[in-house]
Amino acid sequence: MTSQAELQFSGRVAVVTGGAASVGRAIVENLAQRGCAVVIADRDIAAARSLEAAIAAGAGQALALETDVTDPASIERMVSGALGRFGHIDFLVNNAGILGPVKPLWETTDADVERVYAINVRAVFSCTRIVLRHMMERRAGAIVTLASVAGKDGPKDMSIYASSKAAVIGFTKSWGKELAPHGIRVNCISPSLIGATGMQGEMPAWFGVDSVGRIPMGRPAHADEVANVVSFLLSDEASFVTCACYDVSGGRASY
Repeated sequence: MTSQAELQFSGRVAVVTGGAASVGRAIVENLAQRGCAVVIADRDIAAARSLEAAIAAGAGQALALETDVTDPASIERMVSGALGRFGHIDFLVNNAGILGPVKPLWETTDADVERVYAINVRAVFSCTRIVLRHMMERRAGAIVTLASVAGKDGPKDMSIYASSKAAVIGFTKSWGKELAPHGIRVNCISPSLIGATGMQGEMPAWFGVDSVGRIPMGRPAHADEVANVVSFLLSDEASFVTCACYDVSGGRASY
């Protein structure tokens, strides 16, 4: 029997940036299981195609497209490919992001700042702006961007990453107000440390231990727990939710 969740996402199309691995993969799989067609936009086209094949084997719909989110021309090609295959785009998940260096301000460089902001901030502007043109024509859509609790509490030695995720929270609130009259909802989520991800592998061991110690529930988030919240915010069940930053941190941040 088809579930209500599957009926809700049937016929819908989502673009997930950085969707081939880690949290992005969990989001892609979650949406596909709910009946959504998913565009896996990732630089790692081999991994994206492997996931596409796995979803197709389970009778889902997916399209792997090689995408560099820091290159607007690459994003344009991805959107054209998505529209060519599926005809429309209902959802955008800005998942692609990097941690960057974990070190104090006096050890950071302008190159460090540029590298993190290019992916975590400027690429989200570009991707959203390009996908948005299509959504505005249809007067419908939902956008979710991955922020972080770091953007709320500013951990030490993480000023570049924390400020990039604070930017996500800020522009989510602005975009939600701007796009509400066009029928488009814009939200973000702020996870705490997520277990078994590439980003966790970039952290010094002490930082991961410290991060878990700050979570009242006493463990990292699971990728599927994050994916469930993303799917909720995209769904019609969240039809009156926009401009929000949803906390997915086991209680670490509650504002």
